Amino acid sequence: MADLSQVLVLSASFGEGHRQASQAIREEILVHYPDAQVDILDYIQTINRAWNRVAQFFYIQGIKRTPGVYGFFYHHFNKIPMDSALSRGVSRLGLIVGGNKLLTYLERKRPQVVVHTFPTSAGAHGTLKEDGLDATPSVTLITDYAPHRQWLHRATDMYFVAAPKVREELVREGVPREKIRVTGIPVRQRFRQTYDPVAIRAKLGLAPDVPTVLVLGGAFGVSLQIVALAEYLAHFSDPVQLIFVTGRNHRLFEQLERALRGTEHPTLLFGFVEEIAEIMAAADFLVTKSGGLTTTEAVAMERPLLLLKPIPGQEKANADFFVEKGVAHVAETLEELKALSAMLLKYPQVLEEMRRRIVLLKRELAEVPLIDALREAADLGEVRRTTTKVKRRTSRA
Repeated sequence: MADLSQVLVLSASFGEGHRQASQAIREEILVHYPDAQVDILDYIQTINRAWNRVAQFFYIQGIKRTPGVYGFFYHHFNKIPMDSALSRGVSRLGLIVGGNKLLTYLERKRPQVVVHTFPTSAGAHGTLKEDGLDATPSVTLITDYAPHRQWLHRATDMYFVAAPKVREELVREGVPREKIRVTGIPVRQRFRQTYDPVAIRAKLGLAPDVPTVLVLGGAFGVSLQIVALAEYLAHFSDPVQLIFVTGRNHRLFEQLERALRGTEHPTLLFGFVEEIAEIMAAADFLVTKSGGLTTTEAVAMERPLLLLKPIPGQEKANADFFVEKGVAHVAETLEELKALSAMLLKYPQVLEEMRRRIVLLKRELAEVPLIDALREAADLGEVRRTTTKVKRRTSRA
């Protein structure tokens, strides 16, 4: 297989997961090829900053304020066939807006492979390839546990997917099986290390043998549930240790400071932290949203999940997947959240069974090492360089 020396990863700043997956790809390549050049570009930010800000605003507001409307559009856009005129038109729109910049980069850098962790760039690159303007292998990494048709494009050469279930869904959508590799969703190297939970708890000033819950509360639209959970756990009747991480949600941080005042339980409150893997290692289970990356990181760390009310769409699909595998519970209401938290804290045997199932699940989620799948894509590019004639560029908008 070909060595990797020049790889382009195209992502977007719509949720942290796409960025973290891109960083994980870079880290994995550099582990095997320390001298490789792995560029990560925010495709939408690169082509038009104003458009990026507007799109992000409406995406975030849709999730926070009208998740039902977001779910409606998610499901209806998922009914658009891959080869329909509308689907191809959306891909061409992404190309019209940013095609010149993408093509200029491809001509200048000549990457061996382009990896897309966001569907818009995959559509634009696929249209370039269909127009005969580029022959670089196009790889799409689907960052959830269910595929949406917006990820699917005829000119995509390979799909890296989270689980065998996703592969079978793509096959039913008409994607050739030979194009699909079950690599799992890649996580950063820190989540693949082995940690000593007792040592980590000591480092954090926590007791080694008291049930410990980690609540990740920085996601959009869950602040009220997180604050109510904090108030409940702050006065929990049994011994417990509490860790809250709010990310860049400064308002939630302040709300939790007030909610946790006066608790007798050992409590840690963090904003954005880089060492989140260590903090996960200190916990017995996680309370979080069901984003594809966060849930995958938890599975990599072998930590059971209590998932907050999933947004209709990819979050619901992710939650359903992990519940079916027996490694997560879902709380749709505040009362369910309290009851499930209490159950997991009081009955360690439930957590032990969930951890056993996580070990089995980890074996299922990585049929093909990511680095081998990337080398395979690069090999395809080597063949094309000798067999494919690329058109000269003409003026485009």
